[in-house]
Amino acid sequence: MSASQRNLATCLLAGGGSLAILSQITQAALPLDSRRETLILMFIGLAAFLLGIFAAREERIVPWLEDWLQKPVKWLQLETWQFVALFLALCFAILTHFAAGYSPLMISPLAAWAAWLIGISYCLMGCWNATGFSLRANWKVIALALGFAVLALPFRAIATNEIPIILMGDEASAGIYGREILEGEANNPFAAGWYAFPGLYFFIPAASISLLGSTTAALRIPSAIAGALTVGGVYLAGRAMFGKRAGILAAIALAGFHFHIHFSRIGLNNIWDGLFFVLTVGAVWYAWEKEDRNAYILTGLGIGLSQYFYPSSRALLAVVFGGIMISSVFDPQRLKRAAKNILLMIIVAVVVFLPLAWYYTRYPAQYFAPLERVSILGEWMENEILITGLPAWRILLKQLLLGIQAFTYIPLQHWYRPEVPLMRAWYAGFFLLGLVYLISRPKESRSIFLFVWLGVYILLGGLSESTPASQRYVAAAPLCALILAHGLSETVILIERMWQSSHRYTTAAILAIAILIAIGDVNFYFNKYTPHTHIALGEEPGMIAQEISNDILEKPQGTQAFFFKNSVMGYYSIPSIPYLVPQVTGFDVEHPWGTPDNPTPTSNHLVFIFLPDNMADLSLIQTEYPGGTLSEKIGANGETLYWLYEYTDT
Repeated sequence: MSASQRNLATCLLAGGGSLAILSQITQAALPLDSRRETLILMFIGLAAFLLGIFAAREERIVPWLEDWLQKPVKWLQLETWQFVALFLALCFAILTHFAAGYSPLMISPLAAWAAWLIGISYCLMGCWNATGFSLRANWKVIALALGFAVLALPFRAIATNEIPIILMGDEASAGIYGREILEGEANNPFAAGWYAFPGLYFFIPAASISLLGSTTAALRIPSAIAGALTVGGVYLAGRAMFGKRAGILAAIALAGFHFHIHFSRIGLNNIWDGLFFVLTVGAVWYAWEKEDRNAYILTGLGIGLSQYFYPSSRALLAVVFGGIMISSVFDPQRLKRAAKNILLMIIVAVVVFLPLAWYYTRYPAQYFAPLERVSILGEWMENEILITGLPAWRILLKQLLLGIQAFTYIPLQHWYRPEVPLMRAWYAGFFLLGLVYLISRPKESRSIFLFVWLGVYILLGGLSESTPASQRYVAAAPLCALILAHGLSETVILIERMWQSSHRYTTAAILAIAILIAIGDVNFYFNKYTPHTHIALGEEPGMIAQEISNDILEKPQGTQAFFFKNSVMGYYSIPSIPYLVPQVTGFDVEHPWGTPDNPTPTSNHLVFIFLPDNMADLSLIQTEYPGGTLSEKIGANGETLYWLYEYTDT
């Protein structure tokens, strides 16, 4: 049996058989009137399996298929079995949607997961060029990138329970949804989850919670790992674009970057954006510059997977295709040669993203919700026009200028308020030098891709509310490290050229500078910013919720907590309390104690929580439940945060 006959028969038998079986599993779980599409897929699978039998028995089947598929196979420079694999991959992606369905609970979890993973595998095998870029051949470079990730991990993973000092409500809400996955209340990665974010991400905190429990560390450790891997990714991208020295400098800079350290320590999905951006943009630049098919395939994989994480990953499409189109203006023949590889890149992205995209076609509001929540184009703009009296174009220009200034000039706002810009002085200085070096070579593809990336984040920052909101710039952090490293590296190259300096000595000097400025940022984050937050956030509801959680963390199962709420805060207004102490059942007390509308205690272990401005009922509680323990929680500023009265009926 020839190799082509064996490969084709194996592809048809394995793919067709799997498609038929998974389609049968799916249609059996569907109502009778909803089985048509899965039955069609099942028959396609059976037909492919039958063709595989013929291909294994009859050698003439292979030449027949090759003749029939000659034109597309020849143009795409694939083998016949690879083209068949791509067709089956698309079928598996379609089946994934029907096996998953639209609700939080999948119709057939086994079929959905299996079809999606098999489809991605078939798609990659169908596109991969055995003689192109090889991960195995570059294992030393990849190992060094992982080494940088390991070095960066402690700055992101140590003391995650305490730094940042407050578990934000959004983090806790993500954890609560992850816990719902563990409890079987949701399991659909191809539908929207909490806050209209794609459901796939929440399997990460769910897995972590299953190992570490409902803790702050369980939410933040995965983010720390993602942030550390981004450091390794920036080394790979920097090495590919600017050389080994620049790659090392970029990794050092990002490892100590205060902004990136902070968001690597927050248990949310936005930190993953940086990882997808740096790997995907690095891959597409390498693909374009080296005309390497496998790098295009990895780009498509990055685009597809990124859509399952933070919504700003949609901007990755603009960076990839914008960079390609602008670069093609200066090299149109390269675009012509790359057309078939770009098509394969798109096919990979479609196969990966199709199940979620199909969900969005039915629920477009879920797709646009995260963007509408923060966009200034709408009600915000109308209010701003009324308040300022300025025309819309003036307001837009002002916002875009703020988006630009966030990098080096004005302090960040919202989730992270370090009272400094995205980059502190030394980082900003070398970043600006890097920009000048890129501007000096505007037609180079690496300059084009990085400027498109930068422009996209200027727009994202400027066109969203609370500009410059720090959380909008997370995927710009590796970009800053790349441009900064380019500034450092090119400066050294100029010095070496002008003064005939030793490469060894200048490299050592520039590495020392990079390490020193990284240490400066690490020191700023842990020894200046973090202690400051204890005072700055001392009386905020988030801090009160954190301290309450700490106080009742060890209370026994079945404990009931009664929170005497005010207009600012209630027990469930900040989700960190129910996330961290799931064994405690909380109740909000909204009326004077003794009113029939109030909840009635039924446990023998009770906790009553009073805010300083709502203590009128404390004496009534002490009278009704005598012998309890009253404690006062003092904040960092010396003011009372709350009073806690604990009663146990023995």
